[in-house]
Amino acid sequence: MDERIVQVEDLSKTYMQGKIPVTAVHDVTFTISQGELVAIMGPSGSGKSTLMALVGCLEKPTSGKVVIRGLDITAIPDRELPGIRRRMIGFVFQHYNLLPALSALGNVELAMRFSGMTKKERLKRAEDLLQRLGLEKRLHHRPNELSGGEQQRVAIARAIANGPSIILADEPTGEVDSSTRDKIITIFEELRLQGQTIIIVTHDPEVAKHCDRVIRIMDGTLSHEERRDDQQYATR
Repeated sequence: MDERIVQVEDLSKTYMQGKIPVTAVHDVTFTISQGELVAIMGPSGSGKSTLMALVGCLEKPTSGKVVIRGLDITAIPDRELPGIRRRMIGFVFQHYNLLPALSALGNVELAMRFSGMTKKERLKRAEDLLQRLGLEKRLHHRPNELSGGEQQRVAIARAIANGPSIILADEPTGEVDSSTRDKIITIFEELRLQGQTIIIVTHDPEVAKHCDRVIRIMDGTLSHEERRDDQQYATR
């Protein structure tokens, strides 16, 4: 059964630069199903990062809506959004965003602080996730003691710690070499095979090659979509 996890409907975002309105995203509509690995691509300034922020409820749209597992997150009061993000969305950032004072284990455990689990349970899950990502010998190392690829794997473990409906990854391979990039792609593919839904903003065609779909954004609008076999199937 094709279960739609994400529904983006007529989504627009306009900012004011002084007295001049600037539209970053305009009338974008698409859906993403359970277990899809989807890339969002476009040139710098095309609106793809703004679109990611809107889907991740980091920003409110000017119009339109984002629905995740049937919940219209654009209608949620601001005070409730942090809880929605913790429960439903896992974030992976280009610059990792790990807390420098905490170990790899501590960074992942912290993400589950409001999960209702005991600290012992959180630490056990954090250790299991890091071992799963090949970091069993790096549990107690701080970020400055880890390579870029290791830091990104810690960030991925943190992103999936609370069992989110979707993972949003913003240029997750942007600061690693090609070998590490391939390892990170493999991790995302394995997560997809386990039913995880993943959306990646990327400039890298090598990353996009491994995705089920590519959503291309141009000047804030959805220009077209491509399936993994490179067959264009939707154009706007």
